[in-house]
Amino acid sequence: MVIPLDKRPCSGPYSGLTARSARRFLTQSFRQAGLNFAEEDALEIVLSATGLDKTGFMLRGREDLHSHVIDIIKQHMERRLSGEPVDHILGWREFFGRRFIVNSDVLSPRADTETLVRGALARLVNTESPKILDLGTGSGAIGLTLLAERPDAVLTATDMSAAALSVAAKNARLQALEDRVQFLRGSWWEAIPAGAKFDMIVSNPPYISNDAMETLETEVISYDPDLALRGGPEGLDAYRAITSGAKNFLTANGWLGFEIGFDQGAALRDLLSNAPWTHTCVEEVCVEQDLSGLDRVVWARRHV
Repeated sequence: MVIPLDKRPCSGPYSGLTARSARRFLTQSFRQAGLNFAEEDALEIVLSATGLDKTGFMLRGREDLHSHVIDIIKQHMERRLSGEPVDHILGWREFFGRRFIVNSDVLSPRADTETLVRGALARLVNTESPKILDLGTGSGAIGLTLLAERPDAVLTATDMSAAALSVAAKNARLQALEDRVQFLRGSWWEAIPAGAKFDMIVSNPPYISNDAMETLETEVISYDPDLALRGGPEGLDAYRAITSGAKNFLTANGWLGFEIGFDQGAALRDLLSNAPWTHTCVEEVCVEQDLSGLDRVVWARRHV
């Protein structure tokens, strides 16, 4: 039987609850509620409320918690049990080892998206001072991570949402990258000046089909922006728009990289089959898998 936090005995400002026991309690509560990633979510909530990092949790996890910390944990627990994602509760999401501000105006960066970042860095290794374009930047996590990893790079980042660009600009300041990034508002190519050229174009566009949108979990459909999810009848609308104009803005041998849905690899190969891409991998279009072995990223390279 799980004893509610507000029913546990208190003595003065302390409850007898420690960071470790709070994590166990939250984990059990989240599992009973059928929430995915119960242990991970519990730990994130406890670390945020206590101000501890993972090392501090190991060293001080048996110390009693102050009553105001218990109140914060209880409030966050109730919000998580109501279906609100942990990153929205805390206001940030970790991505590629860095913390990015997130809210309801942007899609929270997922671990799967790191596949796109790793592929981009590998392809840019021999490009000096690369010029990168991040289309539909949202929180800015993809483009800003590439900037942080490549101190010689410059970034142009676009989004049609002014609210999303505001979040991305805050993240640029948080990561001290604002001097190397330009934010432009517009839908796909309409924001890009004529004649602009980039060594790499990356995007995690909306790719969920209209039918699949109806099956999404509550914490996705209720808290992530529809604009960042809905990809049209087949989930391919954004890919069509981007590939139709990419050749005009890529340098010779420049790279185009997308995140894709796990079942969209074949569709993207077909979409790019007649585009101006050169042979770069075993096939004309290179589809790469995430850590779970699922198709997650597609890459293509422009003809010289």
